[in-house]
Amino acid sequence: MHFLLLGMNVGKMSKKGQIVIPKEIRDRFGIKPGDAVIFKIQGDKVIIEKIQEKMSDILKNSKPVENSLEFQKKLRDEWE
Repeated sequence: MHFLLLGMNVGKMSKKGQIVIPKEIRDRFGIKPGDAVIFKIQGDKVIIEKIQEKMSDILKNSKPVENSLEFQKKLRDEWE
């Protein structure tokens, strides 16, 4: 559910924390079901941006921060 208020689209958050992006905005920015968006904080505002790449492509093309075995060893050492 959303309302038009002084030329702005206003949405309402559900009990589960879900907000519907109004159709006018989805159409304008080409946001479709299954698309990923990024939430950025700028001061006291939240900016929503559509991710242009597919998440699977981002993950496939990204490199691990560190070697998996080294990471697992660090985790085990922290628990001991």
